[in-house]
Amino acid sequence: MRKTTILSAILLIVFASCSNAQKSNLEIASNSSLEFDYPNYEMYELQLKNSTGAELEIKVQNKETGEFVRGFGLGPFGKVEVMVEKGSKIVFTNNSTKLGKLGVKMLNTDVKLNVASNNDRISFKLINSSNESIPLIIPNVMNPNLSPNSSSGVDLKIGQELLFRKGLKKYVLLTVDETIKDGDELDVYKLMQQRKNELGLN
Repeated sequence: MRKTTILSAILLIVFASCSNAQKSNLEIASNSSLEFDYPNYEMYELQLKNSTGAELEIKVQNKETGEFVRGFGLGPFGKVEVMVEKGSKIVFTNNSTKLGKLGVKMLNTDVKLNVASNNDRISFKLINSSNESIPLIIPNVMNPNLSPNSSSGVDLKIGQELLFRKGLKKYVLLTVDETIKDGDELDVYKLMQQRKNELGLN
């Protein structure tokens, strides 16, 4: 049976006030989950850095109903930026046998996010088949940095764009549509090489 640890509002306030940058270093026991929230903010953006050496599962859920809003897998030593909207909380799950180590940093408390219904969302995996990290931009959702030779799960709305940066400019890598099915695996490295060729960026 999975053990879920709930951090109290008082403890979270201590976390938030211990430094101006509002940084926290969390430890998540093996095969357990940790709920995290900043109760003083209606909506906020977090930077998460996984130092576990194993994938952590990240989920945003409705505070009252526990309903799933979005989620993804954060690869070993991966870094990501994720938004948590009004009425939601974030849950970190460590399914590995290792002690989970996660750095959490508050980036922004004035963000806007449009959430699609579950019927308009697709769950799939982003694969980095290369030996180098691949930074992506998923506007209004997160900015994942895909670790080398890794797989990260995402749950995104139809119409959501995934961007990459070349120099100072951003380019569309792909747009989520009905051609992507639940459970699909997309090789981001190959897609990016194809897209760069199309745009004449190579």
